[in-house]
Amino acid sequence: MIIVGSLHVIYLAGVATVQDLGRYGYRALGVPVSGALDVLSAAYANALVGNKPNTALIELFGSIILRAGEDTVVAVSGGLPKVFVGRYEVSSWRPIYLKSGVELVIRPSEVGSISYVSVAGGIVCEEVLGSRSTYARGGFGCLGRPLRVGDTLVIRDVDTDRLWSEVCDLRPALKPDNRVPKKHESLIVRATKGVHFEQLPDLDVLLNSEYVITLDSDRMGYRLDGPPLRSASRLGRLPSIPTDRGYVQIPPDGKPIVLMSDAQTTGGYAVALHVIPPDLDILAQARPTQRVRFTEVSVEDAEKHTSKYLSEVERPLLTTAGDEEY
Repeated sequence: MIIVGSLHVIYLAGVATVQDLGRYGYRALGVPVSGALDVLSAAYANALVGNKPNTALIELFGSIILRAGEDTVVAVSGGLPKVFVGRYEVSSWRPIYLKSGVELVIRPSEVGSISYVSVAGGIVCEEVLGSRSTYARGGFGCLGRPLRVGDTLVIRDVDTDRLWSEVCDLRPALKPDNRVPKKHESLIVRATKGVHFEQLPDLDVLLNSEYVITLDSDRMGYRLDGPPLRSASRLGRLPSIPTDRGYVQIPPDGKPIVLMSDAQTTGGYAVALHVIPPDLDILAQARPTQRVRFTEVSVEDAEKHTSKYLSEVERPLLTTAGDEEY
């Protein structure tokens, strides 16, 4: 039977928004891309329930309880969250059959910071400029705000039983443990030189030092504390240039800021490095106090890694139960 489904937000401790893979083509108008912070995890969550990678889903920092209005199929990916159906713990990164009236409980584990909750058919909500991604600062996309207790999300039509027969044995071909930073180790982030590297004679400080993610990090940018680049204070503000996700800006205080999905579209700070997209996903999963180190890679290597990553985002690699390599 094909029905319109619903998910009800029963409890929320943290921040949850509806995201897809972003809003492209409007940066010239000052509109950020937004979209999932950990793009590959979001794409896999959708693939596990038979959705296209760009389908709208929930991005979660913290804990949430969702109640199914009708039988549906969901999947939870991201930073290895703890997942319960009712009172019973189940695995993340797997399709889950969620019966009508049953609650899906998601709690963060000790590693990773972001969870993604996909539902078969996808979340139906307002599309703005070609995307359902929520840009909370602008108040648009889906609900135009983070989710609240009492919200009801409408789910697109799906034949749940037929779909379950198709996806129940699906598993990710990747190893989810490799997609979260290790708490007691420095996260190594690969990057190419940024557009202003020649104006930063002490760029080696950034490449040879350890930094820590600070508490004032958010979807716009992850701020890092550590040895400053003194040359940035002499540069001050530069003529504004286009900016993008993954740019490492150096403001006058010399402390780096890694731009994330809600980043501004232009900026006048020096750009020291460009973090490659697959590593930016993993950085997104890092929590405040996580130690970070940058390592330089060539443009050729960056293009090779990024090409492989983008292919996987477009078509996540799945296997079937019993065939996993881990």
